[in-house]
Order: sequence, then structure tokens, then C-alpha cells
Amino acid sequence: MFLAANEPHAYLQGDCVECMACSDNTVRAGLTPKFIDVLTLCEMLSYTPAPSSSKIFPALQSPLDPSVFLYDPPVPDFTLMRIEIPSSIKLYLVSALDSASILLVLRGTAVATSTAATSELSLRRGSVLFVSANESLSLRLASPDGMLLFRACCLL
Repeated sequence: MFLAANEPHAYLQGDCVECMACSDNTVRAGLTPKFIDVLTLCEMLSYTPAPSSSKIFPALQSPLDPSVFLYDPPVPDFTLMRIEIPSSIKLYLVSALDSASILLVLRGTAVATSTAATSELSLRRGSVLFVSANESLSLRLASPDGMLLFRACCLL
């Protein structure tokens, strides 16, 4: 799903991975004990109706790696990759990119190694890892259920 600037959103249930473009503001609309600036909220919101189906865009499978699915929103700020590593794969290479990225583990466990790391890194649900530009990671999977990762980056 892609929501442009000034479009409200809320998470009511389930898991969500959210990426935001550069922003210097957060205006809360409700469902929080934090300050809600109603006047600013009403002035900034987009009041253009659209069906929910117009906000959803499908992931495209990478032609280079069948485990990678790309969510490429209509902004240049970021791309999100869903990496689904099946249980049949015990060693997986997270490819190097021309930009830095953030890797989030949603399911599974692995031991990661890279030329930039001074030691092995244990990854599990909730682990977040900064990956430098032009750095690849080797994952030795330890989970019988495979792994589910998300990687946020800027494809140059």
C-alpha cells in the first residue's frame, strides 16, 4: 500500500512494515494519548476521495533472485524488498546494493556474516540491521521454517 503525503493512516490489526519519505512532521489524528493538533490536521489533509484499491500496488518478483519481491512506490525516496527464504535453503546471500539499507527480520533465525562485520551476528524475529552500501551478507539459516525479511533501501 502507498499513501501520499497528507493522507491519514492507522494500524488496527496485524503486522505492518512502514517506510516514510523524508519528513519533518508528524500530525496525529487520534488513537493516542499524545498531543493532537486538530487545526493543523484539518488544514493539511488531502480531501480527494479514492477507492482503497488505488492505494495498493503489487510486489514484483526480482528477475535476479526468486526470493526477493520489490515494492517500488511512486516516489524516489525508497524501495522496500520482501525477502522470503524457503526452508530448503540453508545458506543465502543478501546481495550488495549501491545504497545503504535497513534489514528487518520478521520470521526465522540465522547467523549473518559479512566482510564489514567483526564477528558473526545472530538474527531473529525483531532484529534490525544496518547494511552499508556495497556490502553483502551471508546468512546461515537456523530455522526450519525459512526466513522472512524486509529490506528498505534507495535503488539508485
